[in-house]
Amino acid sequence: MRFHSLGGLLNRIKPNSKWYLVDLTYEYKNHWNLTKNWPYFVKKYNDLLKDYYSSPLDIEKAVDLIVEKIINGKSIWVIGNGGSASTAEHLEIDMMYIKHDTVEKKVKVTALTSNSAVITAIANDKGYEHVFSAQLERKAQSGDLCIIISASGNSENLVEASKYCKNNGIQTLAILGFDGGELLKASDLILHFKTDYGQYGEVEDVHLSICHQISYSVLEELKNKK
Repeated sequence: MRFHSLGGLLNRIKPNSKWYLVDLTYEYKNHWNLTKNWPYFVKKYNDLLKDYYSSPLDIEKAVDLIVEKIINGKSIWVIGNGGSASTAEHLEIDMMYIKHDTVEKKVKVTALTSNSAVITAIANDKGYEHVFSAQLERKAQSGDLCIIISASGNSENLVEASKYCKNNGIQTLAILGFDGGELLKASDLILHFKTDYGQYGEVEDVHLSICHQISYSVLEELKNKK
């Protein structure tokens, strides 16, 4: 974002000037092309979301897998980078509240993205590519589930975590975007929202929506199994 241009404009025009608002609006439109790009962006964005909702991914298998793990007392680990890390933590919150006065089974879901001390220690000692696999090595057990959230599917630390899971009896559910990347072929179960490369906003929004669908559906399934 080119805030330096906007800042330069503010330095040139006094706030009490009658031309302040006019010039500011012109400068803003000139740099961001809102009048041209905003309607196009909204249409393109909505078209992508409509494509997803008109032919939704197979959420049912993911829900069945998660419910199976919960019923059998297994742990569910969630990982991702950047925006996908926030989605991982959001999923933990939603799943944590499933138990609220409605479900007797313990729901053991943990995002491995939130402890900065652990992450930086592993990154410093072993390398950033191991920040998730090293945590899984210490915490996870055979029969657990690891949910991997990624737009590209190519992040080295996620691929390493997937390899660790495969070698240690931990199932993987990958929620992916773009072309799916390496994780498209490396995961046990895949929810893939396919887009052009670089459409992070659309992918991350749909991924969060998928996680909400999963949480609501898991709650209903567990209530029916009481």
